[in-house]
Amino acid sequence: MPSIRIWTVESDNDAKAVKCLAQKISEFMELGPISIGISGRLKPSIDLEKAVQNYLKQDDCVIIILDQDGPMTQHKQLQQSNSNINRIKRIVNNRRFAGKVFLIETVREFEAWLLIDCIGVFCYYATKRAQYRENCRNKVSVNPSLNRLVNRYQKGNTETIVEPVSGGKGAKEHLIEFSEKVFHELNPNLTPRNIDREKYHETRSPEVAEHIEINRETLRRNNSLKKLGEVIARFQ
Repeated sequence: MPSIRIWTVESDNDAKAVKCLAQKISEFMELGPISIGISGRLKPSIDLEKAVQNYLKQDDCVIIILDQDGPMTQHKQLQQSNSNINRIKRIVNNRRFAGKVFLIETVREFEAWLLIDCIGVFCYYATKRAQYRENCRNKVSVNPSLNRLVNRYQKGNTETIVEPVSGGKGAKEHLIEFSEKVFHELNPNLTPRNIDREKYHETRSPEVAEHIEINRETLRRNNSLKKLGEVIARFQ
């Protein structure tokens, strides 16, 4: 059985969420059985090259996931020899790791991957209520009010949800705002304090990922997520 290692170098939570999405992509693409190992946040003290070498002793490949920051931030990071992006690129460009180590950059944040399926995001919150626990996706689809809300936040290309300037609204803020609107729709009487406590936070990403549906339409909404599937398929 092929074995791949997915390394989300900026977040432990994202590692669990990406594994869930990777498994769903594998099922959608009708790939054979595959073992998916995950690693999270990269500490500055870790010898990246040695860590990759150790992973490749047991895994067929290492896929590194990194948020692609805005132009200004990315420019600053490229000027720092020991920044994550430069450390990773040195490994990816090393001939010793050719065909074994891959870099996939999410544009601009991991939340853009979750936003490929806003119905799924809605159902993550809605299924906590008894009336939506069965056939949630269908109930959203046939309800005009819920449909309007989902369509308002569903982008055809989630990589376009980017911050135009440093500190601007990006995919994470888009998802947070959507989660707040979901709560208003589900229960207009909720207090701002309750909504603030329950709205999207990156610690919830693995649970949200479980509700995301991978199909031809949703996968088409994000090229970097589609690329993840293409890399996985190479090792079948």
